[in-house]
Amino acid sequence: MFKSFSLLKQLLVVILGLAIMLVAVVMPIVDSNVHDIIDDQMYEKLETSQRDSVEYDFMPSNNKEKAIYTIVYDPTENAFTFSNLHGDATTLTLLYNYLFGRDLEKIVNSRRHNTIESKGTYARETYYYRIMKVDDEYLISIMSNSYSDKLITDIRNRIIYILYAVLTIFALVLVLWVISLIRPLKKIKTYVDSIANREEATLVMDRQDEIGVVGNAIVTMKDELMKQEKVKEEMIHNISHDLKTPIALIKTYGQSVKDDIYPYGDKDSSMDIILENADRLEHKVKSLLYLNRLDYLSAEESELKPFPIKDLIEHIVMQMEAMQHIHIETDLDDVAFIGNEEHWRVAIENIIDNASRYMKSVIKITLKEDTLIIYNDGDPIDEDKKEDLFNPYVKGIKGQFGLGLSIVSKIADMYGYDIHAENKDIGVAFIFTKRAS
Repeated sequence: MFKSFSLLKQLLVVILGLAIMLVAVVMPIVDSNVHDIIDDQMYEKLETSQRDSVEYDFMPSNNKEKAIYTIVYDPTENAFTFSNLHGDATTLTLLYNYLFGRDLEKIVNSRRHNTIESKGTYARETYYYRIMKVDDEYLISIMSNSYSDKLITDIRNRIIYILYAVLTIFALVLVLWVISLIRPLKKIKTYVDSIANREEATLVMDRQDEIGVVGNAIVTMKDELMKQEKVKEEMIHNISHDLKTPIALIKTYGQSVKDDIYPYGDKDSSMDIILENADRLEHKVKSLLYLNRLDYLSAEESELKPFPIKDLIEHIVMQMEAMQHIHIETDLDDVAFIGNEEHWRVAIENIIDNASRYMKSVIKITLKEDTLIIYNDGDPIDEDKKEDLFNPYVKGIKGQFGLGLSIVSKIADMYGYDIHAENKDIGVAFIFTKRAS
């Protein structure tokens, strides 16, 4: 429910919750602490008054706004010898009975207590009192809480005003901050919508925070999507062109043979052309399907295991030397590579097959820890073509379908390896290296 709100609404709900929590939780805590502070101040004021009475023999009057009533009790005579209370002895008796009487008896009968501080209620009003033993007498100071109530109310109101002022400023800052987040997010959403609708749009993010990182990542993603779209269109164009030629030849020659017309002079020669183009078509389709299958496998394979690649290379070299009548030199350490052995077979055969078309006299394979180099002494690769060499349908001068090196790159990437072509003083080397984990 909460997540369905906009960021601004979520923030307002949070601020409202803080305000309610302030009233429900913080204010009772503040009240409790303020009461404790006021109680301490009231008892301190009573103590100061009693000290003045003892040290300066001064008894305060009761006509002040914050009156302190003073009573002196003599236990030997069991009588009150001094009181600045208004009224007759009945008032003093009532105060004794309903306010300080029990504590006075406690301190008189106890040898451990010299002072007692407390408060009580008389005539629906709360009074603070302090009883202190002075020589053989007991000094009782009493003060009404009317002053403390007013002080507590003033302090509470001031704290409330300060807290709500701070909360208001804090809320305003948060709202402005959230608005500053919403604006770039809306720009990003508009930009993403334009991508979805294939519309032209620009996104400039002058932020260095996470929103700026996301925005710039989306711009990079769009550029990459456009690049991939262009590659895809070129691929479709190349595929349709490459498939159209052998299909047209097979169809034309097949119709001619059916009509007893032999374009190459006799039936066998004409059928050889049909079979040759059928083989080309089959090879091309298989390469496309294999390239597609690698995309699927890269998402499916989860557990990658090492295998001894030296044995695989020796087996491939022996077969290719016999089939293509070429000489391949090897310098192989006994190391392991990560991945599926059959896929690596395809990758290595494709590179060797490619090298065999460009070599002048030699192919050399070097295998070290996490590195595989396949070198041929053919002509160097143009620098402007090296970057796109492993993209689909990028053909060299003697290339066939433009898919072989793309398949090699896919297989290497799938198992955590990089491949690049490097021009040497004489010849070209294709180098596999394991990426740092």
